[in-house]
Amino acid sequence: MNKPTYSLNAFWILFGAILFILITDLLIIFNIPILRQITSFIFLTFLPGLLLIYILKLQKLKLVEKFVFSIGLSIFLLMFIGLLMNYLYPLFGYKAPLSAESLLITLSAVTLIFCVVAFIQNWPSLSLNFGGLKLNIREKFYLLVPAIFPLLSIIGMRLMNVTSNNIIIVILLLSIPGYAIFLGITHDKLPEKIATPAILCISIAIILLVALRSNYIIGYDANTEYYIFQRTFESGRWMLVTDAPLDTCLSISILPTIYQSFLNINSQYLFKILYPLLFSISPLIIYLICRKYVNVFYSFLAALFFMSQYYFLNAEMAARTVIALLFFALSIMVIFHDRLRTFDKYLLFFIFSTAIILSHYSTAFISLGIFVVTWLIATLMRKIMSSRLRSNSVLDTTDTMNSLTPAMAHDNNHLSLGMVGFYVVVLCVWYSVVASGTTIHYVLSFISSTFTSLHNFFDIASRGSAAVIFGSGLKSFPQKINFIFSWLTIIVVAIGVFVILVQYKKMTTAPVVNKGSPPPFLLQQFDLEFLIFALVCCLILAVSVALPYVLVGYDMERTYLQAIVILAPFFIVGGIALSSVLEKITRKNHVFLVTLLILVPYFLCNTGIVYQAFGVAQSITLNSTGQDYDYMVVHPQESYAAQWLGTFEDQTVPVYSDYYGKVKLIGQGGILGALYAKALIESDKPFDGYFFVGYTGFVNGELLDSKIQWHEMSEYNKQFASKNLIYSDGGSGIFH
Repeated sequence: MNKPTYSLNAFWILFGAILFILITDLLIIFNIPILRQITSFIFLTFLPGLLLIYILKLQKLKLVEKFVFSIGLSIFLLMFIGLLMNYLYPLFGYKAPLSAESLLITLSAVTLIFCVVAFIQNWPSLSLNFGGLKLNIREKFYLLVPAIFPLLSIIGMRLMNVTSNNIIIVILLLSIPGYAIFLGITHDKLPEKIATPAILCISIAIILLVALRSNYIIGYDANTEYYIFQRTFESGRWMLVTDAPLDTCLSISILPTIYQSFLNINSQYLFKILYPLLFSISPLIIYLICRKYVNVFYSFLAALFFMSQYYFLNAEMAARTVIALLFFALSIMVIFHDRLRTFDKYLLFFIFSTAIILSHYSTAFISLGIFVVTWLIATLMRKIMSSRLRSNSVLDTTDTMNSLTPAMAHDNNHLSLGMVGFYVVVLCVWYSVVASGTTIHYVLSFISSTFTSLHNFFDIASRGSAAVIFGSGLKSFPQKINFIFSWLTIIVVAIGVFVILVQYKKMTTAPVVNKGSPPPFLLQQFDLEFLIFALVCCLILAVSVALPYVLVGYDMERTYLQAIVILAPFFIVGGIALSSVLEKITRKNHVFLVTLLILVPYFLCNTGIVYQAFGVAQSITLNSTGQDYDYMVVHPQESYAAQWLGTFEDQTVPVYSDYYGKVKLIGQGGILGALYAKALIESDKPFDGYFFVGYTGFVNGELLDSKIQWHEMSEYNKQFASKNLIYSDGGSGIFH
């Protein structure tokens, strides 16, 4: 007996979409709170991309694929349409092309056009089927626990902010690996349709912790990103205002300007919560990439491995980076998607790869290296393998399982010259022409500094704070535990890559004779180019660690998270390989044991639970004390002081602060010219101008240097003795 389905036909879909657009516009015009924010978020985040999916006739995509694609396409369309408005509208005399009015009219009109085109393209076959959303009792049971994780995150962080009680957050962070262990025990019964909503619930719960920790922006770069957004929003136009590479990132200028114009909320909450929520779909993309090769539970573990990374847990601190990483993940997903037509694959890759370039310069250039080197190696390898096949006189073309004809050597060519060429052209045009060459100069300077630092190759200290990768500066026992499990995950990934590389004949689609049968844990062989992608990522990570300046100029965590987009499946393969060795020794089934024994402690280390167990206040989500909390979290008094100084300062007088106080002045006070008082803090030399003392300095009497080390203010009594305290609110002060 067929199960009943619940669907809407083409007319009602068109009518509903148009009605939703009109209702959203009315809610914005009359500024109806709550409803305006809900409908505007849906309108901007889902609708344009979903309509484009139907325009391209991609209805055969899975529901979760439509979900992630619609969000990615919507974000790209917002940035691209905003960019066009920014350049075209001034030609007609409109000086504020990104004003709320012009954005509302333009985006509503474009979306209405999309509705009509989607309707015409798919009439009369257009329909929405909701039958697949129904869950049976067992599926509801599996989803019950992760469904409450986001609620625990919100309530727990509220309790933490008000009372500094972290009990609910601890329960949450222990429940997530506990749920993974439960799934491991019952993996044979895990329903596939539960995996994706469970991953999304876990992702949202984890990623909101830091986002909800404070009412203000958290993070070094985040404050400057917020300043760029403010200037764009206030002027109604995107311009290069800081003469720095950050200016070229539309993800922190045009994109938040559009969202703020529609949502009209506290702009800091917009900046703190919007980006983590958008990035929360990235583990779903990791799951979908892995799902092509391994089963549901293995793919779930790969997604959890991605969510355990430091940079994922702290997504709020680098908005431009996480948006670019989201598009990088979507680009990789498109490259290896087997059910897309060639035209659709090219178009989606062009869109998502262009979005990487528009979102973040460093991620764009790392992606350039990955794409170009992978294509070169793949092309060379296919030519060598094709030549060997042609020269193999014993090739049996009737054996389709164990042999391949030379012509078949190109069947699995996912990354084409056209894709790579397009990416190179767009990147060069954007960063050399549109962005006025600022970023190109930055990249060349970075490369030059790397080569000039080669004489410090054997000096661990030349890696700066990244020297911890080599075990430098590990003081506490939980730091050593974290160090061990971090390297264990890297080793497991390396083992996974090595296993597939050694057994490439039967574990990849490499065009060779006598391929052999793939191992039973693989649903299908890894694409040859996917293995090459992994090798290139390993090479980039190795170079980043080996060269002295690289990890000082660019965070290792960002590079590693980008690499994990591709390397996550190899963590699973490495875990399986180690488990099989353990099984041979103990003669017992340990199919998931090694993977979970490494992944669970790794997750608990990076989320701060292990530190908490040993009484070390490391995580800002679990503590209201500790070094990270002292310098990263913005207190209300600091915000008030920065705003006061931004309003009443003499702009001809320099403004100084300690290392993190400088960026708080930029984000909270809009003082772009704020300077780090290096001469004072590191050399005890006098300063001439304003000096902003943040909460830790004013209350605890400590100033932070560029090496993230605290100095007692009493050391500088001589320099402050001749200055006047012109502002004080009990939690911060300003000297002049």
